[in-house]
Amino acid sequence: MATGTKHSVQSLQWKWVIIGALVGLVIVGASYYIIEQTYHNIQIQILVMLVGCAVTGVVVGYYSPGVTIKEAAIAGSIVVLAMAGFLYAVDASVAKNVAINVLLIVLGIPVSWVGGWAGENLQGSVVNLDEELKTDKIQWKWVITSVVVGFALNVLFVFLPSKIFNIDLEVALVAFLVSFVIAGFIVGYKSPGVTIKEPAFAGIIAVIFEWLFLEFGLQLNIAVPYLIAGLALGFLFTLIGAWLGEKYQEAVGKRITV
Repeated sequence: MATGTKHSVQSLQWKWVIIGALVGLVIVGASYYIIEQTYHNIQIQILVMLVGCAVTGVVVGYYSPGVTIKEAAIAGSIVVLAMAGFLYAVDASVAKNVAINVLLIVLGIPVSWVGGWAGENLQGSVVNLDEELKTDKIQWKWVITSVVVGFALNVLFVFLPSKIFNIDLEVALVAFLVSFVIAGFIVGYKSPGVTIKEPAFAGIIAVIFEWLFLEFGLQLNIAVPYLIAGLALGFLFTLIGAWLGEKYQEAVGKRITV
């Protein structure tokens, strides 16, 4: 019988707050530097920095011993406050736009928390492993974890390499699809039992989030056929990635069963 218990560390681990803040400053700072060279749109810059906060949370949650979700959130708050101060100092347009700074701070902290929570799931910090393995229902925990990982990889794969490699639209589309495969693979490999439908469903949700950003954040009018195609591709390629992850999990003998 497989069993699973949640890590028992309760006190705040300041070591991981500091590590998380340093890692976050590197990730978010580097992401902003790269993206600012190519995209002078503040909405895109904020999006990439928020994704950097999520990645910071995932790193802290995954690599730290015990449950360190609150540490990830505190580290994220330090990072967004530092970045807000930096933007205020170097960019006059941002300095005049208080809403942008508030948006970065208000969203950055919960995004870091969610990233930490997703990292804990990938680490294997579960409450009841037996229950997860026995159920045939959709495990929303893994759907949300897949959305966090998938959306972060989508944004990073599409926006960050464009300056470094001078990527055109066709190559960006390939990178976009590859990010779905990698996200599905990570969750398929790291989740106990067989978790394929959850990442596939999460691929659809990630595409919807991206459509909302393009439609309302950037004021782009995305035609319905393109949205439908994106939903289908998100589902299909994340499904493929999850299947590959499950196969690899089985091949290396890490499949957990009851």
